[in-house]
Amino acid sequence: MMVFDGRMNLCTYATAIVVITLATTGAFNSHIPRIKQDLNITPQSPPRHSSNLHFNSYGRNGVRLNGWLEDAFSSLGLDFAIEKLKFRSNLPSSQDDDSDPKSKHGTVIRTAAKSYNKEGSEPSSKLYTTKKESRAEISLGPDGVNGDYNHFRTVALASTHNRAVSILTTDVLKTLKEVGWKDVREGDLGENIYVDGIDYTFFEVGKRYLFQTKNKNNESGGDNKGLEEGVVVEITERIEPCGNLCKLPYINNESIPPKERFEQCKKFLLWLDEKEGLRGWYGKIVGAGGRVKIGDSVSLVAATS
Repeated sequence: MMVFDGRMNLCTYATAIVVITLATTGAFNSHIPRIKQDLNITPQSPPRHSSNLHFNSYGRNGVRLNGWLEDAFSSLGLDFAIEKLKFRSNLPSSQDDDSDPKSKHGTVIRTAAKSYNKEGSEPSSKLYTTKKESRAEISLGPDGVNGDYNHFRTVALASTHNRAVSILTTDVLKTLKEVGWKDVREGDLGENIYVDGIDYTFFEVGKRYLFQTKNKNNESGGDNKGLEEGVVVEITERIEPCGNLCKLPYINNESIPPKERFEQCKKFLLWLDEKEGLRGWYGKIVGAGGRVKIGDSVSLVAATS
């Protein structure tokens, strides 16, 4: 149920209902200036951004890459810090046994891409979804994943190389299921590479990671022996939750009242924003790139002076 306080009057609540309606029609996308324009909303207080977030300046003028979620909440008259505190208790304190935070290697168990489709690749479409379909392998280069289309990256960020690929770890979806979103599935968050055996803290901004395929002719030996050269990815930023995720059918379920959908949307986005890496990571390709496939190993590239 919606909780009212001094920061959220009936007018603001009505605006929230409009946002959910817009989500159904596709206008609720991941760019807060678009929302403010569509709803003619003026933020009720200046946004206060956390100092531990990584800010970037590339892209089209007027597009700020991080801070969308806080701006969206402020534009609805909600105090972002208070809303985060409401749902902080949903995070479990323990890790799954098979996601070792100290592990030095992970294994790719899913690769995915979503080709451009005139009817469903733009957030304004009723057919739009963040979900990417599974592929046996994907081809990565500086321009991104071959055959993969991200509308915001393409239109607002001029196809920046810093968001060439997105990566998610399996512990995130496992925990989402544990805290109530039992229908969440691989690919729903739009990840290109889904990695098992490590947790979401394995990846860090600024560090490089090597994705390698086992060489069937030589699978024995120590670290990196029996592995092909592979693809190097440098993590450029944590992925911020965006409003497009609220179009997933188990969140924007038309069988439940709009205010409950709004609450579902808030909880989902706030949970994914709770810690860096829960929503996943963006990376750029170092060098020419190559193929990443199911079964590939991923490991941290040792720093060189």
